Amino acid sequence: MVDIINGKKIRALVVDDSVLMGIQITKILSSDERIEVVGRAKDGFEAVEMVERLDPDVVTLDVEMPRMDGMTALKHIMVRHPVPVIMVSSLTREGSRATFDALRFGALDVVAKPSRRETESLEAQAEDIIIRVRQAAAIGTNRARYRRKPVRTIAWKGNKAGPPDGATRFVGIAVGGGGYSSLLQLIPSLRADFPHVLVAMLQVSDRFIDPLVSYLEGCSAVPVRSVRNVGHVERGHCYVCCAHDATTLARDASGNVKFEKAPASGDEFRDGAIDAMFTSLAHTAGRRAVGIVMSGSGRAGAEGMAAIRRAGGVALVQSLATCMNPSMPRSILLKGAVDKVVADYLLADYLMGLNHARAASGENTNPIGKTATGKG
Repeated sequence: MVDIINGKKIRALVVDDSVLMGIQITKILSSDERIEVVGRAKDGFEAVEMVERLDPDVVTLDVEMPRMDGMTALKHIMVRHPVPVIMVSSLTREGSRATFDALRFGALDVVAKPSRRETESLEAQAEDIIIRVRQAAAIGTNRARYRRKPVRTIAWKGNKAGPPDGATRFVGIAVGGGGYSSLLQLIPSLRADFPHVLVAMLQVSDRFIDPLVSYLEGCSAVPVRSVRNVGHVERGHCYVCCAHDATTLARDASGNVKFEKAPASGDEFRDGAIDAMFTSLAHTAGRRAVGIVMSGSGRAGAEGMAAIRRAGGVALVQSLATCMNPSMPRSILLKGAVDKVVADYLLADYLMGLNHARAASGENTNPIGKTATGKG
């Protein structure tokens, strides 16, 4: 049995300074007949050289290594010979700076090293690594790229702040598993003159939100805020919320846009939360609403995206070829609730070009399977 890459096995390069861990990860990957380990490197220098020489389909990369650490090696790989990279490290925990750095610098995913100290069994951890390697290999090298930090000064921030006006677009983004790397590259790629309102709803635990917001605020030209304790919505801002909260947009008696939210728990609520957010976006912004569904599992967002289209707004999904987990965008495509299909690395250009886009009402087609150029 072979995997999906042109009928051939997935060729993996394992990078870890620990001989024992390198052997363990090699054994894990080799246990799947769809994967072939073509080499092992013990530091970043060897990794960069072997990537160029062996041209693997996927690299598993440790963070802490001698001579050249994993983050530095990741940047070199993304610039010199882009390939899908999965960070495998004890440092890449949920909400850690190492995790955010890895995803922003071009890694497709992060996973903890297999350990008996974890709550999951070693078998479950091994299966998780195999699944992520196979997902990364399916994306291919056109998705792997290093996003450089935009040049900015703190003084730039907030120059476009103020209440939304008649030209302000309201952009809602639903992000599930496998989509966090795309979001961590999208928001820092927005220029300081981004004039719209962006609300990102993530399918993650509550404790992930504040560290993510703090990280994005430090590397983005636009202000990034958690929806918690936010008063009125301001243009030129990005807001981040968790799908465990029933976060929606509404207008108060004076016409100002604000967040309304009520706590909720359980996985069952996540799908409904995304639809509720998109629907409120349609009611609040009408033709100026933009809905985007990115990588993630499940079928969330179809009803909300349909509401945006009925209001004259625009519904987009991340192109399946750039998704670690294409379930969410695929379900939207199957329902026909889509106006554009956009590769994740073109989303920032698309959003910056919304000022020049034609009015959505009466001009929506449904180019399923076509990828936007990013020109709006």
